[in-house]
Amino acid sequence: MNYFLFFLGILLLLVTAADLINTSLSVRGAGFISKRLSTSIWRVLLVLNKKMGHRKVLELGGAFILVSILINWLLLIWVSASLLFISCPDSLMNVETNTSTTVINKIFYTGYTLSTLGLGDMEASNGFWDILTAILSFTGLILISIAITYLIPVVSAEIMKRKISVHIHTLGGSVEEILLNYWNGKDFKELEQPFIGLIDSIILHAQNHKAYSVLHFFHSSNKKEAFVLNLTNLDEVLTVLLHNIPKEQQPSINVLGRLRKAISSYLETLPASFIIPGKKTPPVVILTTLENKGIKIISGETVDLEYNKLKTRRQLLLSLIKDDGWEWTDLNTGSYNHEINTIETL
Repeated sequence: MNYFLFFLGILLLLVTAADLINTSLSVRGAGFISKRLSTSIWRVLLVLNKKMGHRKVLELGGAFILVSILINWLLLIWVSASLLFISCPDSLMNVETNTSTTVINKIFYTGYTLSTLGLGDMEASNGFWDILTAILSFTGLILISIAITYLIPVVSAEIMKRKISVHIHTLGGSVEEILLNYWNGKDFKELEQPFIGLIDSIILHAQNHKAYSVLHFFHSSNKKEAFVLNLTNLDEVLTVLLHNIPKEQQPSINVLGRLRKAISSYLETLPASFIIPGKKTPPVVILTTLENKGIKIISGETVDLEYNKLKTRRQLLLSLIKDDGWEWTDLNTGSYNHEINTIETL
């Protein structure tokens, strides 16, 4: 018996089971293998998207990565289980000829054992391999069932994410549009109701994203459904309201604070998807259109200091947008002076 192959099979099976359980049942996100597999595939798709200029590549990314993770689990379970039987030449016997089986026979036997088909062409040579066969049969049934049921909550969470994105877009397609839509001539108090409605939804998505990090790789080329674009616009609206608008014209500071924390709870999940603040800071919103409507805009050194405090947050939002295949200029057409070069930071 080759003990190296036997214990290698056990180790690989345990690692695969841990990755599968951690990814599908844990609320901490993807396991080590699944996380790196999904990120590697997405990087390739981003490169293809830049070369081809065809967003359909990214739109298929989420489903492709999800299926790839599932196939990867099934293959790893099959390989690890096969190694256990391959480690011993006499682990299995051919029922018809009563002779030892080949490596191919053992791989085939392991496959239909894990799938619980039990074709019966081969059988274990003694009690030890009988017990191992039974254990693998139960293990295959449990792990494969968990892997397949993992698909359902991910798809449901993606639908919820797009719903939130469309909800934000109904407020307005850009920072200035949202603010102009809810300016009643004296303040922005009317924003309180839609903001309150978004708080719980964004918190729920943050928890879904933390539990199912594969959600990050579901891309929509429709800007209404592009979550990262609309969430960034929403966060920029909060920044303007908090620092560029007089307090007496702001919505409730409590509502603004709660919505800001809800968005932060989502941003805190991004490092798990290897998204970190970049070295470039996106341009500041140009508020000339609001001023032309008679809205008082606060500016100056104090506001600049507040924006500087938000530099890391806005750099993270820029990284998020780029990692989803977009550019900062895709946010809207009028609210930013995109001719201003982004600031390089140390």
